[in-house]
Amino acid sequence: MRIHIHQQRLGAALQQVQRAVSAHSTMPILGGIKLTADVDGLRLMATNHEIAVETYLAADSDETLSIEVPGSIVLPARYFVELVRKLPDPWVHLAVQQPYSVQITSAKAAFLLHGFDPEEFPRLPQISSDQPFLIYSDNLKDAIRQTVVAIAAEETRPVLTGLCMKFDADSITFIGTDSHRLASRKLFLQGGPEGASETAVVPGKSVHELARLLPEDDTPVAMTIADNTLLVSSETTRFFTRLLEGQYPDTSKIIPTTFKTRIHIRRDPFASALERALLIAREMQNQVVRLQLQSDRIELSAHSHDVGRVSEQVPLDQFSGDALTIAFNGKYMLDAVRSFDGEQLTVDFTGTMSPMVLRPTDGQEYLHLVLPVRTV
Repeated sequence: MRIHIHQQRLGAALQQVQRAVSAHSTMPILGGIKLTADVDGLRLMATNHEIAVETYLAADSDETLSIEVPGSIVLPARYFVELVRKLPDPWVHLAVQQPYSVQITSAKAAFLLHGFDPEEFPRLPQISSDQPFLIYSDNLKDAIRQTVVAIAAEETRPVLTGLCMKFDADSITFIGTDSHRLASRKLFLQGGPEGASETAVVPGKSVHELARLLPEDDTPVAMTIADNTLLVSSETTRFFTRLLEGQYPDTSKIIPTTFKTRIHIRRDPFASALERALLIAREMQNQVVRLQLQSDRIELSAHSHDVGRVSEQVPLDQFSGDALTIAFNGKYMLDAVRSFDGEQLTVDFTGTMSPMVLRPTDGQEYLHLVLPVRTV
């Protein structure tokens, strides 16, 4: 293999695939990135057996990549990525030497980096994407951000450490819960298999890596589920992840369909007041914040025997129903409030020991549910 490539283009591709490099594997080759050059371009790939990322650089007319001799090699990511980042010239020349080493030259700098046999690198799953679920990248990234915050951190129930994605022919519903809170977001698809009905529970770490990889624009992406694997692909990049096994709980039954009290409140003042209350509440078990609801305002308060107390009033835009006082985990509520994009929230209450449901006032297909905390 012998190629000539612009440093910036190679560096951007390496930054994408290195997210899948294994840092602590007993197989040294999994700490590497596989490069495969053919007459049309350069393919880069990395995997840690849980996720895999592959990206393709076309040898197109802009002359930032030329393939002189096709071939393949696996190079240790730890050294290769850093080396490319610090090269002295915008152009990089890679030439494979036998056995499994590469000569890297840039301006007057030259390096010989030892690699691995590309035939020993794990093969990616063979997944047919003839009938994928089609969605825009920015919408997918947004839905992940809004719901992954509610997944479980502890593995008491492993399936809850993942983000549930329920697919049908025209939509995807994203659900995250740790049994104390729940976030749900529905997105409508740009296309999907007729009559489709699929459910995938994606590990939390994989979801975070996918979100980092997705572009923040309306790039179309295709999602396919097969053989306990989710494939998310764009025109040049493919992301694979294994799925969690186990039955995800039916969360629809815990979402109240009626309410006794409803408020409309500005997101930013609410979030700021919660942040200040948590300065006291974060020292307590469950980070308890109390909310006293009146016709024109709420009052947030927290008390710690060791630290002190705080009380703050926040005005309401609208109120209907009964006054009440309720306590909740302040961090969970702050996570929920921060996940919304609009200026105003609707919060529904059904009682002092019933879930609170937050929704955007503009009617977006998104909600966040927080369970109350019992206090003495």
